[in-house]
Amino acid sequence: MAKRDIGIRRIKIRRGLYIVKRGGIWYAEMCRHGVQTRRSLDTSDPTEATRRAASGEAPPGPEPRPAPKPASPALALGTALTEYEEWYAKNRRASGAHRALPVLRLFVAQVGEETDTRAVTRPHVQQFVEGRRDGRSGITVRGDFAVVRAFLRWIAGRKGTVDWNVCRGVETPKDDELTREAPSLEKVNAVLRALDGSWLRDYCTLLAETGMRPTELLGIRGTDLRGRLLSIVPWEGRQLKSKWSRRVIELNENAAAILRLREGKMFDKARPVFANEEGNVYKEASISHHFQDVLGGGKRRKPPEAVKMTLYDFRHFFCSEHAAPGPQHMEIEALAAYIGHSPASTQTLLRWYADQRALRRGAPTSLVGEPKEGKIVEMKRPGS
Repeated sequence: MAKRDIGIRRIKIRRGLYIVKRGGIWYAEMCRHGVQTRRSLDTSDPTEATRRAASGEAPPGPEPRPAPKPASPALALGTALTEYEEWYAKNRRASGAHRALPVLRLFVAQVGEETDTRAVTRPHVQQFVEGRRDGRSGITVRGDFAVVRAFLRWIAGRKGTVDWNVCRGVETPKDDELTREAPSLEKVNAVLRALDGSWLRDYCTLLAETGMRPTELLGIRGTDLRGRLLSIVPWEGRQLKSKWSRRVIELNENAAAILRLREGKMFDKARPVFANEEGNVYKEASISHHFQDVLGGGKRRKPPEAVKMTLYDFRHFFCSEHAAPGPQHMEIEALAAYIGHSPASTQTLLRWYADQRALRRGAPTSLVGEPKEGKIVEMKRPGS
């Protein structure tokens, strides 16, 4: 085995002049006015290298620099947005496009569709943010800013015509507003009573007892239930929001009894428990419309104020109840993991809900009562 060269690799000749060894060859290295230059001495002998460097036979000089990259061709902001919309349609969810693209169209219209993307500056972004403040919450304005920042960074990374840091230092409003109050236990129970006779009663009870997202529950299959353990996993009929959404939760007895009863009536347990007539996953929007219609008494009437809720309010209710002190309290980290949040989201729960007393682990206690015995209500197509 060849011995490793651990000899001297840098020798000072005089002030500002050194010889350095790189890969067996010595180089003359000089620093003038803060600019360092290096040139090969074409020898592996340190004595000869010292002589050549000191005598000036191979005076240090700048190494040939690579040819500069050609400047990026001009790209109009409107053209960049068209390309971004095409990319977004292929790589992002349609729901995200519905929210983000209208904001970007406003930004492009304000700056100018024909404006060269190289001319976009921080004041352009700041002016747009200031214009969005009027009548909008701080969190909405910050969300709009994040959309614009993602767009400009996409241009910077793929086209090279925008400064990557163009959004750095932009001031956004602070969020000094309170979130909408979670529904009370009394209101949730009133809504569940209004759903008697509909399969939505089981569905909404499970939302209240597990804190699942409405789409997550719509994709639960019979094969996902193992006793009181429920696997929330992506499959061909349902994708999850993020990697943190994939999880296994322990159900309380009320939730487990509802799912066991429905799962026991299924012929194909590989299909969703709350499947449509074709055996596929319902769209959340379809169920939401059906939910509002049932609460309103049919014929597309609006629900009365006493039972006015959204499907997502059940998740809001779950977090509020289990973050509060009492026998139903869950440790904040356990609550975040249970509802499929990332570890960083504990700060969100602490801000809106938490009282950190009375820590507990395991399945959450039942919030809306004991399971009902008897036959289940069959699934029907919304509106039928």
